[in-house]
Amino acid sequence: MSQSFIRPHAGKITPMESAKKENLRETLSSHRPHSSQGLTENLIRLTLELNAETIACYWPLPSEPDTTDFNNWVELLGKTLLTPRIVGDTLEFASGPASKATMGILEPSGPAVNLNTAELILVPAMAVDNLGNRLGKGRGYYDRALFGSSVPRFAVIFDEEFLELVPTEDHDLRMNGSVSPSAIRYLNN
Repeated sequence: MSQSFIRPHAGKITPMESAKKENLRETLSSHRPHSSQGLTENLIRLTLELNAETIACYWPLPSEPDTTDFNNWVELLGKTLLTPRIVGDTLEFASGPASKATMGILEPSGPAVNLNTAELILVPAMAVDNLGNRLGKGRGYYDRALFGSSVPRFAVIFDEEFLELVPTEDHDLRMNGSVSPSAIRYLNN
């Protein structure tokens, strides 16, 4: 992966914002998982609206919104599915058959590709707000991987995780929208 797309956490992480984010993560995690019914249809609709042929998505962990049927649909239609794999402290994206790897995540077997070849990026999130602020799991993998990319990026959440405000830090990248089982939201940011 090109070094221009790797960005470490910028600046100092403020203890207060970091604590707010961790408290919110704990609260949201204690209520997961929720139903993903309707999510596949909304992901398909978004893909068709954006006319995306190359889609970056993720293979879900049991607690995350379930993108499995969507990923299968992408591959069945002959579109290109890029999924992440962890390499050190970065994510790289590739296509190809997936197998369990680091942290129990399914990871692709193909060679790494530039994420800017995607036309849509679907990012797992614990929450998102109407400004596009995303709460991830706190390791910054996606913030670093998406830095410098102009590809539309949508947070994938459960319905209950669209919040009024998500605490942010300087290194957090905003989403262009969110997708949940009941809604697609294009966000102004």
